[in-house]
This record gives sequence, C-alpha cells and structure tokens, in this order.
Amino acid sequence: MKNTTARRAGIALGAVLLAGSLAAGAAQAARAPESAPRATTAAAPATDTVHLETERGHVLEGYAEVGGVPVTLTVYENSTHGNFAQVVLGDLEQDGAIGSVEQTDPFIVDGQLDLTLEVGGSPFELHGTVTPVGKAERLTEALQDNGEQVVSRGTHRQLDVDVTATYAGNSGAVSFAPAFAYDLTTRRVALYGNGR
Repeated sequence: MKNTTARRAGIALGAVLLAGSLAAGAAQAARAPESAPRATTAAAPATDTVHLETERGHVLEGYAEVGGVPVTLTVYENSTHGNFAQVVLGDLEQDGAIGSVEQTDPFIVDGQLDLTLEVGGSPFELHGTVTPVGKAERLTEALQDNGEQVVSRGTHRQLDVDVTATYAGNSGAVSFAPAFAYDLTTRRVALYGNGR
C-alpha cells in the first residue's frame, strides 16, 4: 500500500514538474529576441496544454428484489458532467426491461434520494436516505490518456444508504455496494505537443 501511494505521489509530482517545464518553455520562447529565428508554428498557449476540472457527486450501484423480480440499479451524480440513473428489471435477454434518466439536477438533495423513472411503461421509484459515514479518504490517481497526463486528487467518502424501490405495487429494500461520495480535482496536461 505504501509503495502504491509513493508511486502515485511520484507520478503526480512528475506531472506537476512536466507542466512547469512546458510553461517555462513557452515563457522562454516568448522572451526570445526579435533577431532570433522563429519556429514555423507558434507554441500553444498554456491554457491549451493544462486543463483543470472539479467534479463532485455520488456513485451508488445496487441490487434489489421487487415482487420476486431481480433489479439492478445505478445512480451516478457528477456536478460537471450531469447526473444519470438506470434500472434493469429482470433478465434483458428474456422479458426484462430497462429504464434510464439523465438530468442536470441532482437526485440526492439534503441526504434524501427521491427518484422516479419509467421502466417497461410503469413508474419505478427510489426513496430513502443517503448519509456520509466515517472520514473522507484522500486519493491520488495518475494515468496517461489520449496524449495527456491525467492526475486526479481529492476524496472519497463511504455512504450509508437506506433506500426502498417500488414498482407495480411491490416494494423491496435496495442493497448498494459501492456507495460513496467523491470530490475530485483533475489536472490534464497535454503531452508531446498535443493540444485539447
């Protein structure tokens, strides 16, 4: 665990140093004397090579049995990219049904989850409480993706979820795992001359 944390910290530090190096190179090019030969293509501004993004939200993935039918559920909230919920009722390869909804407003407000979406022509409802538990865990993740160094830093915090699913006059308790809140800042640094 300590080796993994140290490795992630080293990768994150490398990304920060790389970003500083790119910015310093751009600044040096801007200070070059008029008589110095100019490159045929201008260096991209720093805003094209470094991008910061903050994301906050919740991830709930769960299972329930409602009226003897198995149900899988996903509730995903993201303050930057929007909110999504999906319900799969039964087996999709037989007589199952699926429903989903996307919206900008959160599903969880003041610790209360209230969500209704249509599945197989009938309303499927989720109602209950979502409560943070324990301490927030700090995390740092680094990876390279599509010509960018991506470093995410922030926290995850476990949630205690007490939610009931209701469909076609039947109800059942939902068991969620994983269930956590997150608060992340992601720094993307373009590598090898790639721009966004």
